[in-house]
Amino acid sequence: MTGQIAKRRPDPFDGSSGARLSRMGLLTGAGDVDEAAMQGFIHIFAASFFDDLCDTYESLETISKITAAFCELEERNDPQRIFLLLSLQYDALRKPLPDPVWWLAGHAPALTRFSLGFTAYLSQLMADVEKKEKEADPREIMDHSPR
Repeated sequence: MTGQIAKRRPDPFDGSSGARLSRMGLLTGAGDVDEAAMQGFIHIFAASFFDDLCDTYESLETISKITAAFCELEERNDPQRIFLLLSLQYDALRKPLPDPVWWLAGHAPALTRFSLGFTAYLSQLMADVEKKEKEADPREIMDHSPR
């Protein structure tokens, strides 16, 4: 009889998130957020998320509404809700929240830095696309090739 063990997703609130974030290079030896590493992390995941939005939605207006919701939460300085909105957006994209981002939930300073930086960079990416849209053919901005 072959039995398969069900594997559940590890919980960032079980106390292991700090060690995991340290191994990723996001925390210093003292447990503080490594700003340079976090900045790179933010750019990678915000750009990846933005590309996922562009691959999923054909309307730049829809993407703009989504990014505006993030910006509203950033203006209210609400990193927890930004993180929740990010999770909900990944659900809407039918993708899991990436594990490296998931682990931020267990470390409040890292989550705060990530959420606010993520939103700022996402806003910058949206502004860059809107600027390019005014200057170029929209088909050159967003890839709508068959999936």
